[in-house]
This record gives sequence, structure tokens and C-alpha cells, in this order.
Amino acid sequence: MKLDLFVQKTSNLYAENRLLKFVVLVIGIAVIINSVFSYKALHYQKTVILPPVVDRRITISGNDVNEEYIKLFARYSIGLLETYSPVSVRAQFDELLKLVAPSFYPSFENTLADLAATVNTLMITSAFYPFRINLDKKNKTITITGTKKQFTSSNIVNKGQSKTYIIGYVISNGRFFINDFKEVENK
Repeated sequence: MKLDLFVQKTSNLYAENRLLKFVVLVIGIAVIINSVFSYKALHYQKTVILPPVVDRRITISGNDVNEEYIKLFARYSIGLLETYSPVSVRAQFDELLKLVAPSFYPSFENTLADLAATVNTLMITSAFYPFRINLDKKNKTITITGTKKQFTSSNIVNKGQSKTYIIGYVISNGRFFINDFKEVENK
């Protein structure tokens, strides 16, 4: 860069130096502004998932998820837990344990192992048909009401009792975990 505005060379060098300092300052400010906006953009990013089996939009943003995401996992969890046969019970319970929070895992694994042993001994087949799912995001609980039918060989054990289950959940890094499971007595 060569400036020839002034008669003296030193004056031209000083002008050139001031111009270069100004350009460096402008580029520095632009980099800082760009960094700030990039940082903010990372915190406001959302992941939108719409796999073929899901008919609604699911949104995950950090530890915040939408209601449809939670209901989808509630249906999936209750299906694994309450709809089984002697052939599928162990595989389904193993799949369900992948959704269980580490703090709840030991006690829930023992409960599922006992239930699987009973199912295999008595050759029980069970089907659960949920018809209402209520979500309480404040208390992080899901209440699922439905009809449960159980069969042993060709005999009907339960014709279709109305059952209500409460699932406690936690969202960690956008992932759904079960941290409590209770069956509630219907009145």
C-alpha cells in the first residue's frame, strides 16, 4: 500500500499506518461480532425429528422437549412393559431397560426379572390398549390409562380391566429416561 498524499515521506507513512490500524480494528470488531452471534446461534438451535413412524413433529432443544416427544416415549414404554408374550417378554424388558435412568435401574431390573419369570412359568400373554395419556410437565409425570387383557394358553385371566399407570421421567441432554413407575388402583 503506497499513499502519496503528502510531500514528505514520513507524513505518507504515518497516514498509511493509520489506515492499516483502522482496517485491523474494523476486522477485529467484525470477528468479535461474528463470534458473539455464532455463540448465541448455538444456544438457540433446535433439532427437529420426523421419522417415518412418527406422525407429529418432535422438537428437542437441550433439556427441553415438546409434549409429543414425551407422549411418544410413554406409548413406546408402556407397550414394551405391558404388551408381551412368553416368547418376547425378556427381549422387550431388555429394550425397556435402555430407557431407565441409572438411579432407578437396579430396582426396576429386579422387578422386571421377577415379572419375566412369572410370565414364562405361567405362560401369560398380555395386551395393553392405552386410551388416555396425561402429561404433567411440572411434576415430570405421565399418567396412562387403558385396558389390559391377559391370557394363559387359551384361558382368559383378565377380560379387560381398566388400569392406570404413572411414569416418572427425566430429560437429560434431550434423551428420555424413566425414573419411576407405579400402577394406580382404579376406583
